[in-house]
Amino acid sequence: MSSKSLWKATANDMKRRPVQQGEETCDVVIIGGGFTGLSVAYHLQQRNVKTVVLEANTVGSGASGRNGGEVLIGYVMSMQALAEKYGSDAARQMFQMSLDSIDLIENIIKEEDIQCDFFRNGNLLAAYKPSHLDGMRREQEFLYKNYNFETKIVEKQDMHTEMDSDFYHGAHIDEKSAIFHPLNYCLGLANAVEKYGGTIYEHSEAINIKRESHDRVVVETNNGRVIAKQVGMFVNAYTTDVHKLIKKAIVPVESIVLATETLPEDLCEQLIKHNRAACDTKNLLYYFRLSADNRMVFGGSGRTTSKRDAQRLFDNLQAGMVDVFPALKDAKVDYKWSGKVGFTIEKIPYIGQLDDGTHFAFGYAGHGAAMSTLLGKIVAMNMLNEGDKNNPLDRSNLKPIPFHSMNATGLGMMKYYFKFLDYIS
Repeated sequence: MSSKSLWKATANDMKRRPVQQGEETCDVVIIGGGFTGLSVAYHLQQRNVKTVVLEANTVGSGASGRNGGEVLIGYVMSMQALAEKYGSDAARQMFQMSLDSIDLIENIIKEEDIQCDFFRNGNLLAAYKPSHLDGMRREQEFLYKNYNFETKIVEKQDMHTEMDSDFYHGAHIDEKSAIFHPLNYCLGLANAVEKYGGTIYEHSEAINIKRESHDRVVVETNNGRVIAKQVGMFVNAYTTDVHKLIKKAIVPVESIVLATETLPEDLCEQLIKHNRAACDTKNLLYYFRLSADNRMVFGGSGRTTSKRDAQRLFDNLQAGMVDVFPALKDAKVDYKWSGKVGFTIEKIPYIGQLDDGTHFAFGYAGHGAAMSTLLGKIVAMNMLNEGDKNNPLDRSNLKPIPFHSMNATGLGMMKYYFKFLDYIS
């Protein structure tokens, strides 16, 4: 069994990029070589704005290359809940952004000929308890009434039309979500940035940001520095002390994923009938989909603190996969990996520009495969002074999360609480 991800094992050409050395200048320096940072660079380079991307490891080495490859509409919270919290106008704009985000990804893939196994067959949200299906019906009605957006409810007795499992009590299906090979999309986006004249450095961690004037910022690396007019930080759950306010406004949560051996095609056609993305309604949810090479990719929550702990968590995850899909009880696991998911205190993504001039976007809460490319484009427009000043995700007045240093302990306790809620709900 390999400890590297399925995506890395099946990646397209991962060319080696240089380390930043010496002093150089550009218009915009971008910290982070994942979906968001590369999208910022991509959209700026198309406007002939010179960008330099500083990646601490390699392109897509963080969440962008470690996620489940599910490109989903919406947010963690239901649209009905978001409308109640933020108002109908803001929620409508947020929902449209989630739809636009997948359209944007699809267009970039086509325009740049990125080979990343993009399939837009929708998402299946599976009801863990019968009561969860009632909530899905209410959400279905809300989406159609307010946004004229049609979805489908699958009753318990009809779940065999969608998946080979008796584990769930029904499902809510949208036809707009997608799946893809996340690392190959990220690598393709990086190649497109370079095609348009951008520079990407790997193994070039930003270790200090110094704003010297309104239009001059210096970002230092271990081997040099980049001088630019503007700076953006886009490392999400992998944020470091290089910007303490941003670090204290995001909570990293670990997610674990496994991938089986290659499965017979006829079995795959039964497991998930329409090759959709899928996830469920547990607080400690499962998410799953089939890969282009006929493997089950199955993920869930888990914080690995040691090799022994990691083994236990992956054993539990595999047992969960078999609970959902009994036909996989003898399937060998070929790959297992983990990554960090970024959450804000509101469980929605944040975007904005701080008083010190730093642009940011983070906190996708498991929806970054979709939203990050769009938010990267919006940041680029903001840098060009062409952005929408009324974006409902704008948090330019960013505040740290109270007692942020205690979040690791709190998360551990919350997982036991969520496990209890899943049991009693």
